[in-house]
Amino acid sequence: MLKVVQKVVAELLSYEAGRRALLTGGQFASRQKRLPIDAAAIKVNKAHAAWKQDNITGVLLMDIKAEFPCLVRGRLIDAMKAKKIDGDHI
Repeated sequence: MLKVVQKVVAELLSYEAGRRALLTGGQFASRQKRLPIDAAAIKVNKAHAAWKQDNITGVLLMDIKAEFPCLVRGRLIDAMKAKKIDGDHI
C-alpha cells in the first residue's frame, strides 16, 4: 500500500511542478512524456546541428543508474557542478 501512496504523491508533485513551471526544459527524470531516450535524442540532434555549422562537438550517453546502482545522485550532481558541468544536463 505504501508504494501506491508514494507513486500517487510523486505523480501529484510532478504534475504541480510542471503546472507551475518549476522545472527546466532540461529536466527529464521522473516526468511524464519525457523519457531518457528523448533526452538522448535531443542531445544527438544538437550535436548534428553543431556539426552542420562546422563546430567540433560530441555526445556521451550513459545509463549511470544501471551501471552504478549504489550511486548517490546528490553526490554525483555536486561533483559535476564542481567541475562546471551544468545541472540541467544531468
